[in-house]
Amino acid sequence: MSARPSYTDEFKADAVALADSSERSLPSVASELGVSLTALKRWVQLTREAEDGGGGKPDDPVDPVKYKALEARLREVERENDFLKKAAAFFAREQR
Repeated sequence: MSARPSYTDEFKADAVALADSSERSLPSVASELGVSLTALKRWVQLTREAEDGGGGKPDDPVDPVKYKALEARLREVERENDFLKKAAAFFAREQR
């Protein structure tokens, strides 16, 4: 059983550039370069996401009212969690 081949970042960038600039399909480019189609697709996808600024949607503006409500809920849940920890420690001592 052999280890997965590793490729330099320069090789990956060249492979993506070749895939983007040529009229050939990705499978033919992958076979010409001797890499798997899956790897080439992943490199192309990662390159496009990086060029698009991460590929995700831009951050939505924060609603201050919703933010304050979430902060209050977080404090409440943290208090409940602390109480449950203390109760669990109390009952653990009682069982001994």
